[in-house]
Amino acid sequence: MANRTFGWVQNPAKFSTLKDVVAVFEKDSYMHKALINERIPKLIEYNLACDSDTMQRFINLLNKQSLVLPYSDLKGRGAGSRNRGDAKCSGIIQAVLTGQKYINVTDKNGEIIRIKKPYQDDWSTDGWLRWAISVGLLNYDNNTDTCCISESGKKFINTEHNSVEEKTMLGEAYLSYPPAVRILSLLSTGEHLTKFELGSKLGFIGEAGFTSIPQNIYVHAYNNATIPAEKTEIRNNVEGSSDKYARMIAGWLCDIGWVERASKEVKTNYGNKEYSMKIGQSFLITAEGLKNLKKAYGSSSSKRIPKIVFYEMLATKISDSDYVRGRRAYLIKYLLPRDRTVEECTAHLKIKGFDDSEACIIDDIHGLQCMGISVRINRGKYRITDEIIKLDIPVNVTYTKTDLTIIKDTIRNKLKHINHKYLNLIDLSFDGDSDKEFEIQTIDLLTNELSFTGMRLGGSRKPDGIISYNESGVIIDNKAYSVGYSLPIPQADEMVRYIGENQRRNEKENPNKWWDNFDNKVKDFYFLFVSSIFTGGFTNRLENISIKTGINGGAINSQNLLYLSEKLKCGELSYDDSFKFFGNKEIMIMNCI
Repeated sequence: MANRTFGWVQNPAKFSTLKDVVAVFEKDSYMHKALINERIPKLIEYNLACDSDTMQRFINLLNKQSLVLPYSDLKGRGAGSRNRGDAKCSGIIQAVLTGQKYINVTDKNGEIIRIKKPYQDDWSTDGWLRWAISVGLLNYDNNTDTCCISESGKKFINTEHNSVEEKTMLGEAYLSYPPAVRILSLLSTGEHLTKFELGSKLGFIGEAGFTSIPQNIYVHAYNNATIPAEKTEIRNNVEGSSDKYARMIAGWLCDIGWVERASKEVKTNYGNKEYSMKIGQSFLITAEGLKNLKKAYGSSSSKRIPKIVFYEMLATKISDSDYVRGRRAYLIKYLLPRDRTVEECTAHLKIKGFDDSEACIIDDIHGLQCMGISVRINRGKYRITDEIIKLDIPVNVTYTKTDLTIIKDTIRNKLKHINHKYLNLIDLSFDGDSDKEFEIQTIDLLTNELSFTGMRLGGSRKPDGIISYNESGVIIDNKAYSVGYSLPIPQADEMVRYIGENQRRNEKENPNKWWDNFDNKVKDFYFLFVSSIFTGGFTNRLENISIKTGINGGAINSQNLLYLSEKLKCGELSYDDSFKFFGNKEIMIMNCI
């Protein structure tokens, strides 16, 4: 059984190219003939193919009567170069997609000519295939790892370009895709929503792979960027995974006239100041979108459109994805025939090998709703009212929890007042590639969920964030580490420098004057390191920082940060008393909950 990931798509956007990809699977279609007669032969001629034997095998595959094609041959393998973008073409769909760059090639007459790169890399190709499969234009067989065209795919490629029929067929495909229905549903109230407002309510919130940047933090960062290049970087690259999904899906719906894109003027208070900006990636539903959304839910005159749910889309970027996917897949199956209580769901899943709490199951049901599956709630009972198709649960899979999931589930049961979306701090703190998102979500918890004043700073010669309450302020440094953080001496020295800059407040020493973001009434300062777990001699380094600077600090792991937040939110601990935990050691709360 192949390990593919379907259901969530971030990059492909142009539906005319999607049509080209699907048309490969229809014998004698325009793209099928172009591949055999032009595109693949040109790759061989220009020496851009991995090897001529492989390309000839592709032509032989395409000449077969039944076009059921191996996924590996469609995607390619990116081999032959350290740089994925420079690798030669090794996949059929790679040859369908024209690149953006211009390259020099030698034609059959020995002349050097400049052309657009006539193929794309295997990673980009995979995105187009996933899009076509996720909306049901291609069928995928998990047992054989092959693809073929679906009936809706045949209808789609046989429509005239830019015709009403083409958009109608594509729209029907989108209505079978739960995340597209979710985006339409969120917009159906008539609200004008940004990608961040949509992304914050899309997918399995509180889980790595479904992150959303808090809009007020984004607006603040943009307003405080000092150079145009920094502003451009924020506009183009600062977004969470769910924000990307929301942006892409809303863009698809714009292309068929169900949604329209319109800049939104956003105003927000952050750090006791008001900021504003126009966010271009903002969306409104159209009358056509509202009309078609009703088709997704069905009516007396039209049958509800079945929803495509792949096993793989039930979890993405987490260590024990199979365990979580399995639990959610069995939950979906159990909620389809009739109404069920949470207690019944929990007991049923335990029989299937999933020992999870009722709080976990409630979060899963909420996640299913946020991915676009219709769940009816009636007198404390739940039922999925959609017809679900293509959800195949793998056989002979041993479902085991990782330590990380056990930690999250333990914390989940303790969080009665803190939004469970902040459980993503556990995933992010252990992901060494998620420093920026870890910083953002930490400050989001402290300032948007709790009552601290503060902001994420980040960037060159600034701490990651600051918070304050009354006369007390904290300088924060986040470190995402998979195997634990020992607080190396260079990073301890960096904190010493930040504390010194704040004490001296000399613009010549640091022109960015990050310390001005503290409230004027703050008189007492502390420092704090936030990470996954702390190891080695970090306590000695905390004490050394305190000796050098004259202020106290601490270290807190992501688990204890959530426990501390719970105690603050429920009122068991006062904000002023929380600063008493800064004693130049690790802050431990978990035994107090």
